[in-house]
Amino acid sequence: MKRVLLAVVVASCAMMATTPVFAIKQLNDQFKAIYAGEDANEEFKSLVDEAKCNVCHVNKENKKQVRNPYGKALHEALEKEEFPIADFKKDPEKYAEQLTKIFKKIAEEKSGDEKHKTFADRMKANLLPGGNVEGKPE
Repeated sequence: MKRVLLAVVVASCAMMATTPVFAIKQLNDQFKAIYAGEDANEEFKSLVDEAKCNVCHVNKENKKQVRNPYGKALHEALEKEEFPIADFKKDPEKYAEQLTKIFKKIAEEKSGDEKHKTFADRMKANLLPGGNVEGKPE
């Protein structure tokens, strides 16, 4: 009985220690609506369409753990704001304004790119915010 209880406790702790997965279609849709909508540059729209989840994640890497710089910033902002991902997935329109504010806020954060200082600067230069189409920092 002690072993079973110990296993349950260890499994529970492991589940609490993992970060939630934010690679969901609705987040990508909202990003596209804000940055790759009708008024966006065709080159940038094409990059976003090609990159898909790699706007935040890194191709062929564990999507639960590996994010590019933009994905890390978004993940941290969503956690800090205690953004209700499960509720958002059910009703994206209800949380669209809150998510837009989060996207706009992190756009002004440092990108780690010496030439394009912020994520917004990268997007204005028709570059993906976190790296190339595979999500790898350039």
